[in-house]
Amino acid sequence: MDIRKENQYNQSMGKYKILSTAAGVGSVITTKWGGSIMPLSIDNWKFIEVVTNMIKTKLPQPIDIKTIQKESGVELIEDPRFVEFLQIKKGYTQLKCFAAIPHIQLDLFNQIDRKNNPLFKSHKDRTGTELGENMFYIPAINFPQWFISSNSEIRPLCKWRKEWQNRRCNDGKMAFFVPPRDPYKKTYRKIKMETLRDDAVYGLLKPVPLILICPNGHISDIPWYKYFCASLKHEKMDDENGFELFGYDCEDCGCGGEHDIKWLNSRNQAESWGTLKCSKCGLPVSLAGIMNIKPYCRGERPWIDKPGTYERCLTNGQKTMMQVAMVTSNSIYYASGFSSLYIPKEFIPKKEGHLSDEARTVLDKVADKYNAKLRNNPTLTKEKFWNKYYDDCAEFIDDAEIDYNVILTDSDYNSIKGTFLGLIQEEEDNDPVATYRLTEFEVFTDENAPNRKSEGLEFNKIEIPDILKRYFKTIKQVNTLSLTSTQLGFGRVNVPTSKLDENGRIVPPGEEMKPIFDGIPADIYVLPANQTFGEGLFFAFDKDAIEAWVEKYDLNKHYECQLDSGSMGEFLYQEISIYGRAKFYLLHSFSHVLMKELEFSCGYPTASLSERLYYSDKMCGVLIYTADGAEGSMGGLVWQGQPRLIRKIVESAMKRAVNCSSDPLCWENEDGLNRASCFGCTMVSETSCEHQNLGLDRRALVDDEYGFFKNLAGIDCI
Repeated sequence: MDIRKENQYNQSMGKYKILSTAAGVGSVITTKWGGSIMPLSIDNWKFIEVVTNMIKTKLPQPIDIKTIQKESGVELIEDPRFVEFLQIKKGYTQLKCFAAIPHIQLDLFNQIDRKNNPLFKSHKDRTGTELGENMFYIPAINFPQWFISSNSEIRPLCKWRKEWQNRRCNDGKMAFFVPPRDPYKKTYRKIKMETLRDDAVYGLLKPVPLILICPNGHISDIPWYKYFCASLKHEKMDDENGFELFGYDCEDCGCGGEHDIKWLNSRNQAESWGTLKCSKCGLPVSLAGIMNIKPYCRGERPWIDKPGTYERCLTNGQKTMMQVAMVTSNSIYYASGFSSLYIPKEFIPKKEGHLSDEARTVLDKVADKYNAKLRNNPTLTKEKFWNKYYDDCAEFIDDAEIDYNVILTDSDYNSIKGTFLGLIQEEEDNDPVATYRLTEFEVFTDENAPNRKSEGLEFNKIEIPDILKRYFKTIKQVNTLSLTSTQLGFGRVNVPTSKLDENGRIVPPGEEMKPIFDGIPADIYVLPANQTFGEGLFFAFDKDAIEAWVEKYDLNKHYECQLDSGSMGEFLYQEISIYGRAKFYLLHSFSHVLMKELEFSCGYPTASLSERLYYSDKMCGVLIYTADGAEGSMGGLVWQGQPRLIRKIVESAMKRAVNCSSDPLCWENEDGLNRASCFGCTMVSETSCEHQNLGLDRRALVDDEYGFFKNLAGIDCI
């Protein structure tokens, strides 16, 4: 429909795209009216603000999530295991819960249809008050902020707003300026239902197609006026050492005042960006080579939408250089998210001497208190400190519940005491993400509880067919699962990835990843999230069988490769080099060919399936699952887990993996991280894959010499 007024200036977006590369905080979204917008940081989201303020008013008392949900009218997601992980491993020490992205629907007039929203209705029935519109949308700004008019003039949005008012377009009312309107492009259509002297509908301004991005996550408009002035002086803006464009001192036009710049397209050179030309003095500047300029970054964060949001931007101690990108370029935005499979606390196997997340939280508090006492009493030992303040187990447990809202057991007390006093040496956690998933893997493979049932997770063990027992330790039908996904940050230019430090520890992205909020993680009480329910099939490989297979054919050496520094997949290769390259190729390729087989034999599009890999030195398994609303989420995928069907599916998948329409090129490929792999055989939709379709080789499965499943594939009959 045609947007005519400010309250119609809305863009619909699926809730599951909000926290992704498609439409996360700081991304650039192309709209239906032809421009683009940028979602603001979560500090500007009203429903996040409301829940945060409620939590703050109730602290330090224990937080009842269900009570806050009823009072606020916001759907909240409870996942204690996920919350504790982010508190301990990611620095979100005040985090209490997740707020679900509201389902946002627009009516026939492109306005927010809040009154038909279930949250609106239930809140009004319960409290008698109505939730405001701002509880049902994600605020955004126009970006880029430079626009071109029908007569080719190029100006920033603030000047177009002023021109709109000066020319008294639609009587100068800014409500009719949106989407950004061209004061020089009056149409023959009329604005109805309004009393205006100038009731004409004006055409739209055209946003510029180019912006500047920085590898540290910043983004800026090209300062077009400064670029024009610097070009007139033949400044070397493509200098390898960078150029100070944002601080460039411009000279006035020779005809007086500032230049009036127009963006003129070249009809003779369609591939050219065109020319900038001053309508006063007539001096032109070609845009040829604009993609090569390297201005210094000024640390701009327009998604914060507050004055003074610039920050110093350095790379290796030097000023960071920006690069020009098209508004529609993929390199503008890469979301960095994290997902958690809901595991009830009672499902998690207890380990002797192992600190639970709750116990670790209390241990950190104890250590902080000891360090504070130590400053005033340097001779205070840990033993004396513990005996004075925490010698009573029952009192310690009661205080932990009152002070930190944490429930501890006697075993937790002994573990905390032993770790604090150095009596128990806790194993160093070099890979927090793998450790987090290890808990899920251990729950699925717990022989003492092969079948589990709860509101958010239900699974049962199947009898593995004899022909598959040599390959798998266990196979589970996961009848119900719940997955919580949130976004922690984003990057630009390159995908933000973890790195290995000099001690072999895996560390998360640093300065190159910007958070989705203004401030530090310790200030965040609520994070936005999406929760999906679904079902799946879980496979745990036989670890001993894999180790024997790798050793027999010396496969870790076989999968060595050389990657350029900074190339896509560099960290993945480093990670699989730690835990075993061949094991990853086997696990990842099996996951993909199984999804492909479910597509061929059962009719599920691979885009409706997803993988969750369990891969480290302590685990090797995969969960293939489908989310609510997708094909197979009504019991169809679990149905395929019956022993007679799962045997048929795995056998058929291996036989199908022997051939590819791109063979022999695909089969013989040994370039980079992918070997025998293409979209004709193993690659799937990138929304289904956790590793961007990297680390795949169907020969690891069915090669007639070293394939893990070569007997199952029936190579001898080909």
